[in-house]
Amino acid sequence: MRSLIRALAGIGVASDQTPAEQRRIRTVNVVALFAFSATGFLSILFLPSRPASVSLWEWSALLVFYLSGYIATLVLNRLGRHDLAVVVLLTAGLVNMVGASLTVGFQAGPAVFLVTAAIGAILVTRAEQRATRWLFVTLTALAYTILVVVDAPIIESIAGTWFESVLVAVSYVVMIGFVVTVVWYQRNLADRAEDALSEANERSERLLLNILPSDIAERLKTGESPIADRKPAVTVLFADIVGSTPISEELSANDLVATLDGLFSSFDDIANQYGLEKIKTVGDNYFAVAGLPSDNESHVQSAAEAALAMRDELVHHYFPGIGQVHMRFGLHTGPVVAGVIGKRKFSYDVWGDTVNTASRMESTSEKDMIQVSQQVYNHLKGQYDLESRGNVSAKGKGNLATYELISRRTPPDSQPDSSRP
Repeated sequence: MRSLIRALAGIGVASDQTPAEQRRIRTVNVVALFAFSATGFLSILFLPSRPASVSLWEWSALLVFYLSGYIATLVLNRLGRHDLAVVVLLTAGLVNMVGASLTVGFQAGPAVFLVTAAIGAILVTRAEQRATRWLFVTLTALAYTILVVVDAPIIESIAGTWFESVLVAVSYVVMIGFVVTVVWYQRNLADRAEDALSEANERSERLLLNILPSDIAERLKTGESPIADRKPAVTVLFADIVGSTPISEELSANDLVATLDGLFSSFDDIANQYGLEKIKTVGDNYFAVAGLPSDNESHVQSAAEAALAMRDELVHHYFPGIGQVHMRFGLHTGPVVAGVIGKRKFSYDVWGDTVNTASRMESTSEKDMIQVSQQVYNHLKGQYDLESRGNVSAKGKGNLATYELISRRTPPDSQPDSSRP
């Protein structure tokens, strides 16, 4: 039974909805289910004492009419028409309670449920449905007042005089107003708390995606630990500013940070464009990898295109009062291990000889030069213009064959598009 109720309460609820929206839809469903059950139970309970003028068939027809509104509410939620479902639910409840009161009499008690109708109007409407909310609250109070007036003789028999019957009616209306005010205030507080929580979750999500790749962040949120992958082939890119130490001593902190921020932000856009994953920046060093966390068969070409775009981007960046920014670039391809480390401050990092060799390619490069290893050259030759630089002595690696990546080679069977700048 609990599973059935949970399933019925979840009709129309989707995973991409906000927690507040899910709560509201579940509330609508639960109210509709309770109203359906209560209406059926009370109809059976009042059946022996129904007015003589109402036949069994008429009584049954009224019951079916009332219940259809609650069923329609569930159907509309299932179809995604959540706002309309709220209107149908509130209308069905109001018609049901007024109709029952007129059928069996005010003194029988159905009108008491109008208090719940006013509360329900606040609980099941969205913040954007304020007009609908207060319309049904007003209609509920008005309906209750009219029912009291219609059955005024009965109230008089209880209260004693006409004036006292008016006081009874006013007291009931004030009671409804009091309950509605308290519930509305609590609902308003809950909405604000949920909005604040939703905003905090969105900020946390954005911060997490700034630190980790989206695929890795999803694995982390599912509780996977440790997160570690061995990649058989990726291409590592390093870029480092030439002469950064004396420059940092000449510039103010604001000028230095602003220049680096503008430069590396543009590099982030380029990395994203060519499918590279930025690993981190260490001081004035930019570290990115093509081919992870998602596999990329053309990771060498992607890294080469990104490096060429980054080199061309340098002409747009200047150190105030000093001149254009110049950088060294290095590329190497091979296997790596990638994973998440840290407990309080997560970090997605990459390890292996491939990373060390790419770093050596950068450190032995020259100003505005993209230096690549023999392995990268083997992948790019024929597609790109490269020049041999001979062997260079790399710390911890000995002599390594290196090449300078100059540009992409225009295919011989195509002509440059003169319409493009």
